[in-house]
Amino acid sequence: MKTQTGLETRLVTMRLVKRRRRRRVQMPLAMKSERRNANEEEEKGKGGMYLWLLDRDGVINEDVGSPGVIDVDRFKFLPLAKESLWSIRRRQNVDESTSKTNAAVRKVVCLITNQTCVGKEIITEEYLTDVIHKRMTEELSRDGGADAFFDAILYETSPVEGNNRRKPAPGMVLEALQMFPPNTPGKDGVIFVGDSMTDMMAAGRAEIESGRSITRVLVGTGYGSRVWSELAEEYEELIDDGVFYYYVESERNDVNKESSLDAFPEECFPLYVAKDLAAAVDIFL
Repeated sequence: MKTQTGLETRLVTMRLVKRRRRRRVQMPLAMKSERRNANEEEEKGKGGMYLWLLDRDGVINEDVGSPGVIDVDRFKFLPLAKESLWSIRRRQNVDESTSKTNAAVRKVVCLITNQTCVGKEIITEEYLTDVIHKRMTEELSRDGGADAFFDAILYETSPVEGNNRRKPAPGMVLEALQMFPPNTPGKDGVIFVGDSMTDMMAAGRAEIESGRSITRVLVGTGYGSRVWSELAEEYEELIDDGVFYYYVESERNDVNKESSLDAFPEECFPLYVAKDLAAAVDIFL
């Protein structure tokens, strides 16, 4: 049985940002395009659409630290990441109100990533898209199965603070909502999975601007490893009993213990904390 652990809360002031300035979108490679189009026509109108938005470094692949992956040979998938992408499309969503599964639903998966190494001229944009992301998509196709792919890759290269596409700004999340408007009722129609506070802030700010509920999941890999370690230590007995995620309603205010979550502003909440992408997928599918 899945269990969620509530934490004490306090409120802080929400912050808003302006709309996006520009966009960079890398659409999927031509492979599987005919199959995808056929599937979309078959599923259109049957059961709605779920939109999954995933950060890259620390969620899909190992986070190598600043300035990021600048050598394609340093791009290494995290354990179960490929299988998780396959699971998102193949496994059925559960309607919590009826406890029934809904197989007739389309799943869209977008990658949303800051890549300031390009803006800092450490690598070229072509190297990012035609070498690093190309190998990523090819390896996904080879090892993760026919359903392990991204419908779109949104990335921002500018290192300038205040750019409305660079997370924690919401620009890329808003673009994904415009490209793939989710039409599934309920609060989990859009799910953002990231490993950092800036990821959760981007999702929260996009929720405020769009008026669309966005479920936030912080994974315990990459930058999220510190948060996961703290919670795992605090709730060790629950972890031993098989509990694999936490649900945090709002900013925690536990006077007995300090937490990395204390630094998260309110727009990050509520959020789930899961061990990794595979555990995050298990929460909803």
